[in-house]
Amino acid sequence: MNSWVRFLLTLFSLLMAVVFLLTIIVIVSNVALTTVLTMVLDIAQRQPMRTIVMVLSLFGLLLSIATIVVTILSGRLRKARIQTNPIGSIDIGVDAIESIALNAAKASQSGVKSAKAHVAPFKGDAISVSLVVMAYSDVEIPAMMTRVQERVKKDIERYTGIEVGDVKVRVNRVEAIAARVER
Repeated sequence: MNSWVRFLLTLFSLLMAVVFLLTIIVIVSNVALTTVLTMVLDIAQRQPMRTIVMVLSLFGLLLSIATIVVTILSGRLRKARIQTNPIGSIDIGVDAIESIALNAAKASQSGVKSAKAHVAPFKGDAISVSLVVMAYSDVEIPAMMTRVQERVKKDIERYTGIEVGDVKVRVNRVEAIAARVER
């Protein structure tokens, strides 16, 4: 989610908090209710104030609609990536892309014990892959992360045909290798 969307959501949340706080105050206090009603009637009788309140209300309405649209459209890649060819269409689910990323991370033979993947939209039709990895203790982490990034990008693009914009790898934990006991 980019900074513009975060700003819109924050502004909308702040406006809604103020509206609900004023609603609670008006319901609890009779003095506040009469004050608000007097103020509304006063605003309704003066043309400049009516215009200002109308513009602010229109801004709030547009902000609400924009927030709803952005929230709906920033869903999880719309659940599937669709490609078409002369024979028909191919739907590749987000879970399938995440599974390919996990298999690629483990198959990179770079010391990954386990991993979790998350796929998100990137610029254009590309996707962004985030991996949280648990590595073994005898691994050079920067080299391991580079191998995992290259392998995940290559495998997803090869198996799905979907462009990978970036691959983020975060090492969450390092696990010691248990000593082998021979009998």
